[in-house]
Amino acid sequence: MTGVAGSHNTHAKNDANEMMRKRMSLMSLGVLASSRKENEFRLPLHPAHLNRIAPDVRERIFLEQGYGERFGVADDALGPLVAGLRSREQLLAECDVLLLPKPMHDDVAALREGQVLWGWPHCVQDERMTQFGIDRRLTFIAWEAMNHWTSTGAFSVHVFHKNNELAGYCSVLHALQLGGLTGSYGRRLRAVVISFGATARGAVTGLGAMGVSDVTVLTQRAAAAVASPMPSVVMSHFEEDEDDPSRLQALTPAGPVPLAEYLAGFDIIVNCVRQDTDAPLTFVNDEELALFRSGSFFIDVACDAGMGFAWARPTTFSEPMPTVGPGCHYYAVDHSPSHLWNSATWEISEALLPYLRKVMSGPAAWEADPTVRKAIEIRDGVVLNPKILSFQHRTASYPHTPEIPPPSLPPVLHSAAQPA
Repeated sequence: MTGVAGSHNTHAKNDANEMMRKRMSLMSLGVLASSRKENEFRLPLHPAHLNRIAPDVRERIFLEQGYGERFGVADDALGPLVAGLRSREQLLAECDVLLLPKPMHDDVAALREGQVLWGWPHCVQDERMTQFGIDRRLTFIAWEAMNHWTSTGAFSVHVFHKNNELAGYCSVLHALQLGGLTGSYGRRLRAVVISFGATARGAVTGLGAMGVSDVTVLTQRAAAAVASPMPSVVMSHFEEDEDDPSRLQALTPAGPVPLAEYLAGFDIIVNCVRQDTDAPLTFVNDEELALFRSGSFFIDVACDAGMGFAWARPTTFSEPMPTVGPGCHYYAVDHSPSHLWNSATWEISEALLPYLRKVMSGPAAWEADPTVRKAIEIRDGVVLNPKILSFQHRTASYPHTPEIPPPSLPPVLHSAAQPA
């Protein structure tokens, strides 16, 4: 009996040691709930999903105090599921990896040297965010760059494609609500959606939900080359003018038409194009705004400052839809899924769960997983994404000092590297 008991004790001790080894090999993860971005209510992990995480991983996860309040879940209920609850300041100071969907400059300024930020830093067009990462020798694992890849290394699908769909859906929903319009009642509305990636599919779904059934999708790809077209929409095509590559034109049954003139025939124009920051596309310039009827909607889901529309800039939930041109509406809230924060949190959380252990396991695990490895935009202060260097005119080697930008020249527009 003693031998059997001793054997059981040995196995129990070995299991405990193995659990301890696994736990100590994982980096600590601080999951933030509050955001310095206005009206940002999405969480990275849905409270209802925490019990799906492996126990040894949960034992290295710390939540911000009040994490589940907006979802009706008290700290007392969440405490037993994780390693503990901490103040925002404690998480930023103590945890190895910070899970924060929309980091702001003040968040990154509070990080200590060598920490890992996992969220949407959007460094390419944000020189200050990039500089914080360089100066503090931080590592940025960028959600916007997390993709699934095939065994041959080809792009498969974006990890957060459901959140991208929600961006299109919520932007359309919110903009039309602000304008007091629905396609189900009142004047019949016509809409055009530029591009046909995940955000565009969400926009088409949102237009349908708002009763807008006359929808055209405009892409740089020929209609026959569009994967899984939606039967409810008309597929159309635009391209550069061969005689003047700086101008774009829509291809219609009657022949090519200047793109702005074509877009002016719609009540709602939705931009979902993923821009190539080295060669951005412009669909409507300031002079062409006069072509559009008063009351037209420009819904800029892409939200790239100075790209797509000449006046493009992100807007906020506090001031979501300013007026441009002859009484036209311009909507460009750059975190519109927060409009439906609970559903958005669910989709983000579902996307993140498979990667918690991989990210928390540290650099060797990052290298072994192409989704994580290719999403590291800055590593220990070294910029890995060449788009950041080219757009910000930085030198290739650390500390990536900004160079004197070249003289401004009229842009020559080309197709985006990866049309969405």
